Amino acid sequence: MIGTPFQQEVLRRLSDLSPVYIVGGAVRDAQLGIPSKDVDVVTTLSFEQIENKLSDWGYNPHIIGAHQPTVSLFQDKDRVDISVFSGDVEKDALRRDFTLNAIYQDIQTGELKDPLNGLKALRERRLEACGRAEARFQEDAIRILRLIRLAVRYDCVIEPETWQAAYNNISLIQGVSVERVTEELGKILILEEIDKALGFLDDLGYFKMYIPELARLKGLVQNRYHTKDAWEHTRHVVKNTPHRVLLRLAALLHDMGKWETASRECYAWGTIKSTTQGYMVNEFKLVGKSLEKWIDREVEVHGGRLDNYQDTIVVKRIKLERAVHRKQFEMVPEGKRHFLQHEKESARLVKEFLSRFRWTIVLPGGSKGEGELHFLVGHHMLGTLTFMSELKGEMQNTKIHLKARRFAWDVGWNGQNFNSQRVENLLDLWKADFLGGKQDAEKNLSRLDGIQGEIRNACIFLAERARLLEWGFFEEFAREKGLEGERFGHFKEHVRKKVMMDTKYVLNDPQFLEKEYKLYCSGQTPYTARWHH
Repeated sequence: MIGTPFQQEVLRRLSDLSPVYIVGGAVRDAQLGIPSKDVDVVTTLSFEQIENKLSDWGYNPHIIGAHQPTVSLFQDKDRVDISVFSGDVEKDALRRDFTLNAIYQDIQTGELKDPLNGLKALRERRLEACGRAEARFQEDAIRILRLIRLAVRYDCVIEPETWQAAYNNISLIQGVSVERVTEELGKILILEEIDKALGFLDDLGYFKMYIPELARLKGLVQNRYHTKDAWEHTRHVVKNTPHRVLLRLAALLHDMGKWETASRECYAWGTIKSTTQGYMVNEFKLVGKSLEKWIDREVEVHGGRLDNYQDTIVVKRIKLERAVHRKQFEMVPEGKRHFLQHEKESARLVKEFLSRFRWTIVLPGGSKGEGELHFLVGHHMLGTLTFMSELKGEMQNTKIHLKARRFAWDVGWNGQNFNSQRVENLLDLWKADFLGGKQDAEKNLSRLDGIQGEIRNACIFLAERARLLEWGFFEEFAREKGLEGERFGHFKEHVRKKVMMDTKYVLNDPQFLEKEYKLYCSGQTPYTARWHH
């Protein structure tokens, strides 16, 4: 019999009172030899009778679902969902989603009832709607996403009429609760053949309608380091990540900002002005760091003119212009393709994307999971930028040990503890991105593996070192200096990083602490700079 001992006991008791049939995924998976944690059943008992009997037997029933209410029971990871039907199996089958989910098994006899030839569809790996496909999707549009998940999960061919109906009704998903949509997308993201699922969603027009930031990556030409456009690259990165929803989602969103930041190499000459629109040189807006120090100075700006906002230049470099230049602006012939600061733009778009779904119900840690997603997307270029020289083959053992340690600490330290998993997540995303269609990636893979190995070793070292640190002597020293509140915290973080990076520094060395205190007071650390500001 299908189900765990807990599920079987509940169903046997109910079947003594009325006909009870297991239906849906549990029956389908049993035919394929796959165990199922959830069991769906139908019975002719009323909701009130079901709820009363289960309560009398000592269970704790819950009424769940607005669209199709069920009485649900939970025990550990086991679940039973009980629905009411008329007793007419064929009539009940016609209201279900797909024929391979409309196979019934009698609890008492074990007999299978298959009114819509679902067993044949399952054998032939054919996915088709029950009855009229248009009606099934209009009853509940979440079935469109379920269609994709089941087709990929069970390697099914989608019957043409069912596919066309899904395509015609894709707009109806906007009427489905964001919780149900997010839950279904979360299941799709962890599929083994995720690339196939992304292709189906794209073909249905799902991204164009609901995540246009991804749809506009199609055909977006990248720089000379890539062999694929931005969308094909994204699909490969998703496919390369481990089957965890956080990493798959980070991979899917990591380059969303490339459309916004796509640019071509250019030069501009003139005087930088601060205006109500921001910093400008001639008619161009400037985006970049430390622009304020160039105000009212005659400069040469080297950067990228945005493809889709042609009044804007993302700054790469600025230098003083010694002589009056005849031109104010020039595109570089055969100039480089840039996506400057695209990771920051992607992180900005992720916040907007998150507001349209409920990823807190899918991501580990809920709202903290959303924070980790934002971090991964915003920092996915950090490894490449930090270790660019090493990726080119310039490996110096002492230098890379220290860089790896600093990198691991900056990524993993959250202000309270060292989180090795965050570092590991970033390494996984970095490698997936590296292998997502970049030139010479396979040839340079051994270098990347070597660098990531150093970072993982650094994580082991830092986690153990953080665990062993004793702060008693330091706290006495800080109190004697009158440090408290934010000043105490800033000084502690300054010292912490020193002792974490190098074992020659110890917390019970008064000379070391005195030296660092003087450095702290001089304002030459990031922490004192923040405090003085």
